Amino acid sequence: MNLRKAFVSTVAILMAGILPFFAFQNTLRAESDKNDKSGKEIMSGTAHIPGAMESNIFFGNYWQSVKSEDATDSNKEPVKWRVLANNGNLFVVSDQNLDCVVYNTSVETVTWEECYLRKWLNSKFLDNAFTTQEQVAVLESLVENEDGAKGSEAGADTYDKVYLLSIYEVIDPGLGFPDDWKDKGGTRVALNTEYTKSKRALTGTDMSGAWWLRTPGDAKNAANVFNEGNVFVRGGSVDNFIFAVRPAMNIDSSIVLFTSPAEGGKTSGVPGPDAMREVGSYTGSDWKLTIKDDTRPVFEASVSGPKAILKDGAVKLKYKGALAGANEYISAIIEDTEGNILYYGNIVDNTSADAADSGNAAFIVPSDLTPGNYRILVFSEQCNGSFKTDLASNIVTLDITISKYKTADRNLCIGIGAAIVAAACVVVVFAVRKKKPA
Repeated sequence: MNLRKAFVSTVAILMAGILPFFAFQNTLRAESDKNDKSGKEIMSGTAHIPGAMESNIFFGNYWQSVKSEDATDSNKEPVKWRVLANNGNLFVVSDQNLDCVVYNTSVETVTWEECYLRKWLNSKFLDNAFTTQEQVAVLESLVENEDGAKGSEAGADTYDKVYLLSIYEVIDPGLGFPDDWKDKGGTRVALNTEYTKSKRALTGTDMSGAWWLRTPGDAKNAANVFNEGNVFVRGGSVDNFIFAVRPAMNIDSSIVLFTSPAEGGKTSGVPGPDAMREVGSYTGSDWKLTIKDDTRPVFEASVSGPKAILKDGAVKLKYKGALAGANEYISAIIEDTEGNILYYGNIVDNTSADAADSGNAAFIVPSDLTPGNYRILVFSEQCNGSFKTDLASNIVTLDITISKYKTADRNLCIGIGAAIVAAACVVVVFAVRKKKPA
């Protein structure tokens, strides 16, 4: 064998050894057959939530099963809201009548702009029902005030965070209501809570209650909905203490990072490297929210090891800016390149008051994750349990690639390649020696 032939043979052998490494890097592709966006337990934003009362959210806390004389901050309960519309933001009304307050403290002809109940909703109720972070998510909305059905003047439009529905909104089928003021039953019927009943609200044997609307009725009156669901456009006296309060508001969807089932919320494994759990399907209509909390430190994270991860390997991260304390975690989400959320887990337990605000984290790649390109969403969050709002930092998005090979496959490939290269070197050496003259 001459040197030229030996060189060609060696190159061929070397390529045979190297090709598996190219195959290792280039045969990665994502298969999206199970990555269905619809009906997931964790969804980004709120676009998937229908209106017309086809879905509900839990948001804020208020007294409900307790009597007014026993009410303390510790016995408030999560509030359920019916979603009336989703036009980019969530327009909601409380599922139950939450309190009993007069429309106005003095008997006079008064508009929504000037009435006592408007001031109460945007001060005492707002502060009692929502945390500081939740209040940020409640939009200050332009409230259009239309004249009453009998010509009573509604006054100026207003800007409110919390308000009452109008006589025209409660006959709008697009919001889920019957289209006739006289219709009884149906979605206009609202039950009083025990707290509302204890404040002397008119309450039926089935716990149904009459509730205020913001539209003016006859002179010195405001419109309302009767216990049976029909609308009284002429209204009751503004100082009447038997009518309940059923608040409405708009929630800013741009602050909502994720929605998850109201009961259970986002499901993780035991916090740590094995925390990642596949996000299953959800066919329910009750949701809780994870909202961005701008009072938290800016969260930072990066991949500390290779971005190409073996199928049985671990994603290694560095982070800083995490909060420590009750219900605090560092969490990760795996989503595909189309934005479908596939896995979620609390990868660091920061529930101890003295837990670190920075450090290293890692999570094991789920064994059934299809090889391909993915995004990792990493954030610091406070997970508050069923029906309660979760608070989260900004989200850091990182790109990774999951290989179809496991550690054993890679080591075998490396071993074979090394053996072939060694054999090729021996061939070259013998060829060179043979060429030399004796």
